[in-house]
Amino acid sequence: LSCCGSRVASVSADRTIKLWDLQAKRTTINHSNVVSSCCFNGNGHFLCTASWDKTLKLWDLQGGQFRSRGGTALQRGHEGSVSCCVLSADGDLLVSGSYDRTVALWDPSSLCRTLVLRGHSDWVTDVSLSADRKLVLFSGCHDDALAVSLQCEECGRPFPVSRLLTSDLLTRCVFCRLKAPPTFRLPPSLSPCPSPLIGGERSDA
Repeated sequence: LSCCGSRVASVSADRTIKLWDLQAKRTTINHSNVVSSCCFNGNGHFLCTASWDKTLKLWDLQGGQFRSRGGTALQRGHEGSVSCCVLSADGDLLVSGSYDRTVALWDPSSLCRTLVLRGHSDWVTDVSLSADRKLVLFSGCHDDALAVSLQCEECGRPFPVSRLLTSDLLTRCVFCRLKAPPTFRLPPSLSPCPSPLIGGERSDA
């Protein structure tokens, strides 16, 4: 369902995509295998579909020309069937999951894959994207694992975190954390001061 509520899209194992609106109620066929997932962007102008034919397709729904031209394929992204997809509200980021056990990030404007996240031992079955895009995605799969990919607040790049050992949420990738100056204080024995105080009290005499 689009955010404005004016369009409903449905996908099926019969390889069809149905877009239901007030203008037309026609079936568009444009995948060679099962269509497994679909998603709208925020304003409902674009639809993305995922298929077992290992491709994703972007559909420009403005003007109705998509019925004759079809969708634009994003290929060479996954080696296995694509199981799920999600578009950001502004349409600038697409995330997809696959039976090849990977999650891919895409730039819809260039139709190019920008990043591949690995780490699951089984199929990726679902992906989600936070509204602020600080939490880039969650992916659930049959191996009962939850992989979290965060967007680094410093360099902006996504980075994967397979398990959080503390309640503190990481906000910077390991490269930015390594570049940052240390926040801890050196012990007195390693202090650069000429006369470190090691035990006792300093005498003013």
